[in-house]
Amino acid sequence: MFELHIIRFDEIDSTNAEARRNLVHATEGTVWTASYQTNGRGQYTRRWESSKGQNLLATLLLRPVFLPANRQFLISKCTALAICDFLRTLHLFPRIKWPNDIYIGPNKICGILIEHQLSGNDLMASIIGFGLNVNQTQFQGAPNPTSIASETGLQHQVEVLLPQILFQIQKWYQTLRDGNTGKIDISYERLLINRSDYIKNLAMEEANALAAAPGPSVD
Repeated sequence: MFELHIIRFDEIDSTNAEARRNLVHATEGTVWTASYQTNGRGQYTRRWESSKGQNLLATLLLRPVFLPANRQFLISKCTALAICDFLRTLHLFPRIKWPNDIYIGPNKICGILIEHQLSGNDLMASIIGFGLNVNQTQFQGAPNPTSIASETGLQHQVEVLLPQILFQIQKWYQTLRDGNTGKIDISYERLLINRSDYIKNLAMEEANALAAAPGPSVD
């Protein structure tokens, strides 16, 4: 497992942005976390809503150089599975909405934003940002939010939860390093809410791969 190095901020623009700023020198397992982000964002440049000190906002740097660039989505799968495993320790029943939003029932409890650094066909680094709603129960603009407190009626010390989530990520990352991608794929598909979207995406990826493949050679 990678060694963790956690860097904490009271306020920052974005933990993913901080990871990008330190990408060259930071070691695998570095984690940036903040009580508040002034420019936090989710998928497709959407803004991530989070009241100060109420939720878990963090970014983990991995360097999965053993993984080909065309298998990078396995990092997303491992992260989603890890957060689901963590939520089950709180007696919640999470599901995954493709590609990697975490839901409890019809409501979103966690968003994941992953940025990869590639070098040709090689995957050099993965910046894994996640925002988990913990104690916040009132939201202004998010369409269907929920939180641990909303689901369980219990408040939690946000900083205590981070090592628990990172432990789960370490376990799934080790599964990936061990080459057990079948376990990752099956576990991910079992938790999918919108499996049809996932299957369509796989079909598109396969078609694109075939189109890009070289034709037969003539000796």
